Amino acid sequence: MTLQHVPFGLRIRDRSFVDVSDVVRGKRCGCICPSCHTPLIARQGEEKQWHFAHATRKVDNTDKECDFSFFVSVRMMARQVIETGIRIALPEYKCTVARQAKGTQFKEKFLVAKQTTIELEDVHKEAPFSNCIVDIVGKVQGFSFVIYFTHPSRPLPTGLDVSNNQKSAVLEIKLDDTHYLFKEDRTGTRQLDRLKHFLQNDLSSKSWVFHPRKASMQKAAYQRLNSAIASYQPKSHSTTSHSSSRDRSSSLHSDPWLMPRNKPIAPPPPIPKKTATFECIMCNCQWQASLPGQPTCPKCHSHLYASEISSR
Repeated sequence: MTLQHVPFGLRIRDRSFVDVSDVVRGKRCGCICPSCHTPLIARQGEEKQWHFAHATRKVDNTDKECDFSFFVSVRMMARQVIETGIRIALPEYKCTVARQAKGTQFKEKFLVAKQTTIELEDVHKEAPFSNCIVDIVGKVQGFSFVIYFTHPSRPLPTGLDVSNNQKSAVLEIKLDDTHYLFKEDRTGTRQLDRLKHFLQNDLSSKSWVFHPRKASMQKAAYQRLNSAIASYQPKSHSTTSHSSSRDRSSSLHSDPWLMPRNKPIAPPPPIPKKTATFECIMCNCQWQASLPGQPTCPKCHSHLYASEISSR
């Protein structure tokens, strides 16, 4: 099926979206395009994949040029399918926090949510949420669950990146490759059934935008990360050539016949103190401290959240 074909039409008499196999053939299907409102023809031939097609571009009641009828059709039917009630597989949600300290890159992975399956309750289509109009808002165990469908001409709104409601989850479902669902099929599977299977089982098309557990899990990951940084001891970088040089020098000074007479041995130079600048990741306070030592935040009075920024 090409992007010019419409897999699902809007039936005029009840304003519901229908599969092309659920209507009568031809112009008597009683459907219009959900994007431009042009009357549709149900193509139910013997050779090509069944689909809806626009009757003509020169008819009355056409609101606009139809550029995205395929994705609009799939998105509208997907909303209707979820509203009627299906179980939806959700992907695993993993994140990573990282910091540069003591000349090393430290990373800590954490799991926000395991892969699971949900069924939404109290579903509303095209509902307002976080200054946006989203496709689906439902409930899962008392928490709000939001679904936003995207495709090449419908990107994710920036207003959904940070939710003001900490008890809400936001999921993006990409429809970019759904035209492959409706390619030529001789098994007799309805296009509506293929879309249902996609919504229920496909994980690669789903991405977490916001999860209510992420903030607390991220804070715990930062605490583990800074504990690892505090206990980290850099390894010495000695080489065989340096060791051999020190061994030769030691042998010279330990042999009295090779030691220079009447010339005192100079004491080793003092080790200069190192000063480093630290930042507390909890309160963003910055301060300087001498090393070696334990940098303690002057506000939090704790060294667990200290991260080295620079040294001199």
